[in-house]
Amino acid sequence: MGPDERERLFEQAREHSARQDTSVEADRLWVRVIEAYREAVRGPGPVARRDQQQLARALWRYGMLLSARGRAADGMAPGGEAVALFERVNDAVAAGGGDVTASPRDDALAELITALVDLAEVSYAAGQPATRIDLLERAVVVGLTAVGSPPSAGPRTREAMGAAYHNQAVALLHRAVTRPAPGDSLREATLAASRACELRQALLDPLRPLGLWELANTYGVYAQCLALIRDFDRAAVVLALGDRLVESLGSAGEQPAEKLRAAAEMVAREKGPSVGAVGPRRWGWRRR
Repeated sequence: MGPDERERLFEQAREHSARQDTSVEADRLWVRVIEAYREAVRGPGPVARRDQQQLARALWRYGMLLSARGRAADGMAPGGEAVALFERVNDAVAAGGGDVTASPRDDALAELITALVDLAEVSYAAGQPATRIDLLERAVVVGLTAVGSPPSAGPRTREAMGAAYHNQAVALLHRAVTRPAPGDSLREATLAASRACELRQALLDPLRPLGLWELANTYGVYAQCLALIRDFDRAAVVLALGDRLVESLGSAGEQPAEKLRAAAEMVAREKGPSVGAVGPRRWGWRRR
């Protein structure tokens, strides 16, 4: 199979993956795509970086598809192989030098971090919460090792690290609230959520609704963390910021709105009836 045919098959599989009614066909197509790129990288002579990247992307997307189809345990192997390949690509690109904030280094690093974050969520769906936390920690360390300070990274890496910190906060918060003694998990969750907010605030663009949604979602997680560490004043500020974002999103803000409402209820519960809730909460916009 030639390069153009491989690319067309990849795009066909990607398009089928985006639709629930063609997920079975997408499954079949990704198997073909992966085999085609395996053949390409096994060929004589030097391996083309594009073929290596496409194989990693195909394995990553296939692992995600299997998880979405209720086969998360089966998605661990292709997801893990994808991470290994993305590591190789990132190492090769980094060895070539260049600005870490610009393409191709920013792209390669972002893909590696994203693959680790997604594999962490596949592992959680497969019933491996400890593996999830380990992979998210690894994603954060990969980013920090490469760029030092996340705000100084390239745009794609900052987006990927925002997702890594957000998911890490969610995972650590879950561990904290499901254990009799939360220990350091709650403090770590709060710090991760704060870092996710910082990165996503800096990337905010009114013309990119997904960025608004992501930040509102992180505000909901951060407010829950703040409620549990009893930082009620800061929680009130975060809740107000989140409310403004979900109101601007309209019906698209339903999911982060649920997180914000849960956080507001948590604040009221933690403060106790003698102190009262954070303040008036208006949710009428959600019913429009």
